[in-house]
Amino acid sequence: MFNKNVLTSLNGEKSIPSIKSKCKIKRTSGVQGMRVMIVDDNSMNLKLLKEILSDTGLFITALTNPFDAANIIIKEKFDLFLLDVMMPDMSGFELGEIIRKSEPNSQSLIMFISALSDSENKITGYNLGSAAFIEKPFNIDVVRSLIINALKTKNMNDAEYKTKETFFNMLAHDLKSPVNSEIIALELLLKNPKLSKNKAGKNILSDILGAAKYTKNLLDNILNKYKYDNCKCILSKECTSIKSLIEESIEETKYLTDGKNQRIHLINRLKTEKIMLDYLQIKRTVHNLLSNAIEYAPKNSAIEIDLSENKKYIVFSIKNENRGIPIKNPEELFDKFISRAEESKKISSGLGLYISKKIIIAHGGTIKIDTRNPKFVRFVFTLPKSCSGEITDITF
Repeated sequence: MFNKNVLTSLNGEKSIPSIKSKCKIKRTSGVQGMRVMIVDDNSMNLKLLKEILSDTGLFITALTNPFDAANIIIKEKFDLFLLDVMMPDMSGFELGEIIRKSEPNSQSLIMFISALSDSENKITGYNLGSAAFIEKPFNIDVVRSLIINALKTKNMNDAEYKTKETFFNMLAHDLKSPVNSEIIALELLLKNPKLSKNKAGKNILSDILGAAKYTKNLLDNILNKYKYDNCKCILSKECTSIKSLIEESIEETKYLTDGKNQRIHLINRLKTEKIMLDYLQIKRTVHNLLSNAIEYAPKNSAIEIDLSENKKYIVFSIKNENRGIPIKNPEELFDKFISRAEESKKISSGLGLYISKKIIIAHGGTIKIDTRNPKFVRFVFTLPKSCSGEITDITF
């Protein structure tokens, strides 16, 4: 009788029977084309795991060096990682942390494999979001079934999410036209000289216009999130005055400060007049950051925008007073659907900062939040100073 506990011998000293010759395995539907990375410093273990999954239609990448794996992880997307815990130079847990912090694989499945079955190791794995902790020696059929069903579930969840997101973005797109028409109509009404004597009516129209512009920005963020996630957005970069762009953004967001008596101060220390950027996308970023500052800053406070530069970069900084609400895990604010809205009793999609980060990174810059002084919140982004060459289109 064939012993299915094929990993009893971990060092490859014993000969291991062929899995294909003993188990009739049919190609499993629902997982074809999905990508799996296996990382184990023992090449025999890699061979066994690859053989277990050989007839599933999965694309398998098998590596013995975790550092080689880490270099691939930050660039390429995988659906599942099978990681050996005990590796000499980098443990599976350390590699799992890299996966969770990577842009392509932060939501990918992870399963840890180890002969160490103590609760401490299992807890460490599950705290990293592991879908399973596979103990050696393991049963072929059980491990195979575990992997296939986990991937099937992921496939179904991804498909359901994509369907919902597509519908959501179609809805947002369809809403843009009536909102744009509403803004144009309200702006024309406010320019009517007959309205100048009716202050109450003018204030009401101004409030409606502000709400319409907020809705437009929200819809733009939703649509851009969809474009960025699907690599369908093209940056059209041209030589542009960053100072003029900031001044226009301040002017266009003044309606948000109505009723809050907030002041916006612009400090310009730039010597460089123009840089290469996508005007609309950087303006969207500035608008998102400025709207965020206005929203969370208390009444009767000042919002400070500082423009400076170093040898390589233009540095944009926006600082507003904090209402005394501590920000837990501030860097997570750049993740999609994460915001301070709930704790501050506000309404927010949690997309503004996520979109802003995508735009800045696509421009070759950086963006971060500074919360070292609990009295203030400060966002800073950088953009390369280069302003040479013709208009360039960059897809990301």
